[in-house]
Amino acid sequence: MSLLQTIASSEPIRSLELNGSQIIILGTAHISQKSIDEVSRIIQEEKPDTVCVELCASRMRSVQDPDHWKKLDIFKVFKERKMWLLLSSLILSSFQKKLGHGNIRPGDEMRKAIDEGNKIHAKIVPVDREISTTLKRAWWNVGFWSRMFLFSTLVSSLIAKEEISPEKIEEMKSDDVLKDLFSQLPSRYQSVKNVIIDERDSYLAQRIREQAAVGKKIFAVVGAGHLEGIMKNISEDRNIEHLDILPTKGFWDIVRPLLFPAIIISAFTALYWFGGKEEGQEFLVRWILVKGGLAALGAIIALAHPISILLAFIAAPIGNFNPIIKPGWVAALSESWFRKPLVEDFEKLGEDTETFSGYWKNKVTRIFLVFMLPQLGSSIGTFIVSKQIFDKIIKFIGAFF
Repeated sequence: MSLLQTIASSEPIRSLELNGSQIIILGTAHISQKSIDEVSRIIQEEKPDTVCVELCASRMRSVQDPDHWKKLDIFKVFKERKMWLLLSSLILSSFQKKLGHGNIRPGDEMRKAIDEGNKIHAKIVPVDREISTTLKRAWWNVGFWSRMFLFSTLVSSLIAKEEISPEKIEEMKSDDVLKDLFSQLPSRYQSVKNVIIDERDSYLAQRIREQAAVGKKIFAVVGAGHLEGIMKNISEDRNIEHLDILPTKGFWDIVRPLLFPAIIISAFTALYWFGGKEEGQEFLVRWILVKGGLAALGAIIALAHPISILLAFIAAPIGNFNPIIKPGWVAALSESWFRKPLVEDFEKLGEDTETFSGYWKNKVTRIFLVFMLPQLGSSIGTFIVSKQIFDKIIKFIGAFF
């Protein structure tokens, strides 16, 4: 492998020879007009036979199909429990849209690379790992509270309004600036950085390297933050199959869903034992009314359909004992059936999420409110009634002894 110095560019770029093939790698900011122009210029001048883009196969289909939202069955998304994946993708997409300037959309440099590559009949290759695999590997690498912190960070990024100047966008192409975003995270999130940045550096490098075995001139368009990582990995042939493997649930992941129901059932049994039938029945009714009532209240705040509100109330008391029937999931499934989002709801996500009321106005985000708020209400109800139960048991035990 040898570095070449033949490509003049104002953008971050690396060029090398590998196994008799020339590889040109351009680092871009995903919302930069200069990056878009540079992609076009390099393809027109260098005429590569292969164009690699930092997209996975599913994202590339979305980029190439402007009407992909029309084909999305959101009821099926919730039925198959893929709402977290969709929500994360929508949040990231909406956040990027807010950074765009004028007519520039996030990923326009990738669209330009595909369009210009097709014009010269180049082979277009998506070289990134599937986004679902990346998100799942990152999600399962941290604990529950860390997941909540990261998710709340994503949500807060939607609410925050920050004007990004064109000069700041150009600074985003600096490797140090992009890496600083992750270096500022607490050390316990190092595993997230490893999955989102380091693993993908290795993955992208190997996929680009593989194209050098079949093409003579390869042009790759990647985010600037991956540029140096790719260069560190591309000289060595690596097996990346393990980077596509989804994490398996450990012993604690299997036991944890069973532990709390066992504790609650034991607590109710203790109430019947110490306090008698009437005491046990009283707290059983309280469990149903408090959990169901707060879950229904969450659905009401989300302006859910009446049937969705009713289902949230019914599902909440049994949600702790059945992993399938959760108030948020049931209510959102109902909502997605009765109030299916329109194409314009997806198209206006970036605009609607700029205002607090927009979350209720947009049918897509409102479905997610219907998913989250009943779940939150039910959790609060669990805490309230559980505390009352255990306080009562401790009182009985104290009196007994």
